[in-house]
Parts: sequence; structure tokens; C-alpha cells
Amino acid sequence: MARVITRSVSPVVEQLELEGDMVVTVERLATVMRQLGMSGDPRRLAYELQRDGWLGKLRTRNAWEFLPGARGGAHGSGDRFIEFRAQRAVDPDWGGVLAMESAASVLDLAQRIPGQEVVALPEDEAFPKALTGDWRYVRVGIPDEEIAHVAGLRSWNLNGLLVGIATRPSGYRDVAGLAQWLEASTDKQGERFNERRVGRLLAHAPAAVRQRAAYLLLVLGNTDGAKWLMDQFPPFRMTAWFGPRQSGGRFDTLTKVNDTLLAPYLGLGGGS
Repeated sequence: MARVITRSVSPVVEQLELEGDMVVTVERLATVMRQLGMSGDPRRLAYELQRDGWLGKLRTRNAWEFLPGARGGAHGSGDRFIEFRAQRAVDPDWGGVLAMESAASVLDLAQRIPGQEVVALPEDEAFPKALTGDWRYVRVGIPDEEIAHVAGLRSWNLNGLLVGIATRPSGYRDVAGLAQWLEASTDKQGERFNERRVGRLLAHAPAAVRQRAAYLLLVLGNTDGAKWLMDQFPPFRMTAWFGPRQSGGRFDTLTKVNDTLLAPYLGLGGGS
């Protein structure tokens, strides 16, 4: 579609391009209008920009994707996180954080884009309708100090990801991919991982979560970290399950974890 830029909207388009906007909201347009000394209804401006091919439709209400002139037409960016960005743009206090496979992807751990993106939500936060279908959610709380900011996205960092998986192993659905990047992370993730910070995250966690976290450290090749973590808490006496309670799997004597989830994929190599 050929785009036009009328005199009334050209200063707005120029301002959005200068500031690198990816998602535009009604409030953002109102701010730009004030900066430019323009009067009128920002919703009307949004309609004009969309009509002329400068704003693309999103499922998130009162938000649009900005389509800059550099794209040579009214083409979307193909950003798989665009609706996630829109939720944050509409409500900066929204508590959603990239989690599980999505976090592993933006942290350059997983090699495969997940079939369904994952967001972690606080217990009192509703799952946005705009994310239905392409996204799923988990209820696992990770404190702000273990949240990374990657390309404008809030995500669990490596410490938070490890604890999140230990808290809810079934929340990570690409099990083969998980096994692959855990085993491949022995050396390159050393600087990003801190067992003492993981210990603080687990200070009030159930014993089974601590056991699973220690087991994941072993898979990562961090035996010293696993032993350190176990020494910080009362001795692990009961068997913890990593996966469904079924026959088979692999029992680790150090952490007393019975792994029926990852075990079939460990040591196989290959891509995720």
C-alpha cells in the first residue's frame, strides 16, 4: 500500500521516527502533540496515522505498531514480542515478565524460538486477552533484582530462570531444548550465574524446589555450586521429583532428585 504523509501528521511521524518508537499509545500521541504545540484529539490523530499507513493494528487496545518510513511501506516489524511491548506501553506497571522458553531465548540460551511465548505473571495479575493464543503464562514470582532488561524487554535472568524451572519444571515445555542448553552452558554461562544469589532466591522455598535447583546446577556442570547450595539449608531427606511421578528416570544420590523429565535427553547432544 502506497503511503501518504499529510502536512497535519508529518511532524508527528518525524518525532516518532526520531525517538525510535516501536509501539504508540493514545497517551504517547497526546504527549507528542503537546510537544509540537498541536491541538485536537489524539485518538483522531491515531485514526489518521493508521489510515495513511503509519500505524499498524495490534490486539492490545489503545496501542499500535509504528511503521517508520525506512521500511518502504506499511510493513510490520515481525517482532514476536510486539504485543508484550504493547502491554507494557499501555500499562507501565503491568507485571508481566518473559519466562521459561521465552527467557531462555532472549538470553541466547535456547537455539529454537518457542512455539508459544511464555510470560510470568503475579498472582493478582490477569492474563491479557491480547496475548491469548500466541502466549501462555506461569505463576512464578522472581524478584526485580533477578530481572534482566534485554532489547527493551523485561525477562528473568539466568538466576531467575534456574529458580523458575526448579519451582515449576512443567512450565518449561521444550524439554529436549532445555536439556541441550543446560549441558551446553557449563563454560559460557559462568559469569552470568551466581549460586549465592540463587541461594537467596531459595531462602523461603520448599525443600523440593531447593533440591531441583541443586540438581539443575549439577546438569550445568556446577558441582561445587550444587554442594554449596545444599550446605546452606537443612539436609535433604525426602526424594524430590523432577517431572511426573512415574517409573524410570534417573535418581541423583547427591540431591535426592528423581528425574523423569530431563533424563531421557541428557547426554544426547544436538541442537535445541
